[in-house]
Amino acid sequence: MTRLVPLAIAAALVLAACSDDGDSSTADDTTPTVESSESSESTAPATTTTSSTTTTTSTTVPAPLVTPAELAEPGPYAVGVTTRALPEGNAVEIWYPADETTAGGTDTYDVRQFLPEGIAALVPPEISDTFTIEATRDGAPAEDGPFPIVLFSHGSTSYRLQSSALAHHLASWGMVVASTDHRSRSLENVIGGTAEGQPPAIDEFRSMRQYLATLDGDPLLAGVLDDDRVALGGHSAGGGTVAEMASDPGILGYVSYASGLFDGAPDVPSLFMAGALDAIVDPVERTRDAFERAPAPSWLWVFGDTGHLAFSDLCRYGDDGATNLITLAEAAGLGALVDDRLRALGTDGCLPPNRPVVEVAPGVYQGSTGFYRWVFGIDEEPVGLDESVVTDDVTVAVK
Repeated sequence: MTRLVPLAIAAALVLAACSDDGDSSTADDTTPTVESSESSESTAPATTTTSSTTTTTSTTVPAPLVTPAELAEPGPYAVGVTTRALPEGNAVEIWYPADETTAGGTDTYDVRQFLPEGIAALVPPEISDTFTIEATRDGAPAEDGPFPIVLFSHGSTSYRLQSSALAHHLASWGMVVASTDHRSRSLENVIGGTAEGQPPAIDEFRSMRQYLATLDGDPLLAGVLDDDRVALGGHSAGGGTVAEMASDPGILGYVSYASGLFDGAPDVPSLFMAGALDAIVDPVERTRDAFERAPAPSWLWVFGDTGHLAFSDLCRYGDDGATNLITLAEAAGLGALVDDRLRALGTDGCLPPNRPVVEVAPGVYQGSTGFYRWVFGIDEEPVGLDESVVTDDVTVAVK
């Protein structure tokens, strides 16, 4: 710990989930104008019926199994959560559909567990920095698996649990969500000065996929994971990791939260979500540009009065759901070292004029769940990916 410089500590504390691709552009304060269009890619295939005298084609589309509003609410499954480790040692968090007998449990994590020990000790014990979801630790899985898999990649200066609320929601709808700590950009390593020289995040992400395929003999998870149905999701820097892996064989699609694309555009379905007030990753120059370069089918959702961290747990720590990393920095006695720019970065999406994250979350859940259900083949047509979004002030584009 003697290598730490106080200013560097403060800077790291307030840069949670920032993009690691070098972008420092500032978003406009107005919602981007995004025109909606009808998708020509999501039409259900026609069915042909042959008789002895005629051949007819039916274009009847079956009624959706769910409504958009239902997708914004928790699904029919209880949720279990467990922790495993990659061969390289990285912890892996796995959320999964659980048996109904496990309903009613809760699982809580403390943000300080992801800080270097010396920094965590500076945060007074009376400061509440916990986040809780309705899930049962190591609860019995639902018996009607296997379930499709969403691999999630966290942002820079963050940790594998950073979007546990989203992971819980997807698991309640019959999906397994897995997330590992990326050592090259984890909160602990960035603050501790040990991130340099760590393996690339993409290597750990691919290792996680390979590891999950070995769990057929796991005492808890045997028969739970469907390795033939895999999609991706990533926030900020994690969106870059996801875009890099989305071209790997067998990946069915990806959701990019507050991120964009680099040189290539994977040829699989995609959904981009952005906050109009995001000052970390510009929603026009980065996220809309990514949508325009991505092949069809693709969707772009831009949430008004919303910032960078709205797609994570990072604005909602504590008993009152109002603690963030700036609060922890101040509680640790480092607040005076945080300048205005760093303070803005550390709370992007958490404070006014951004609306409360809990008001944005239902739309994020609806769109994410509808997209994954469609790429996994659960719904024949995409459900809830149009202007039916339950959250107000969301512009939608589709191609």
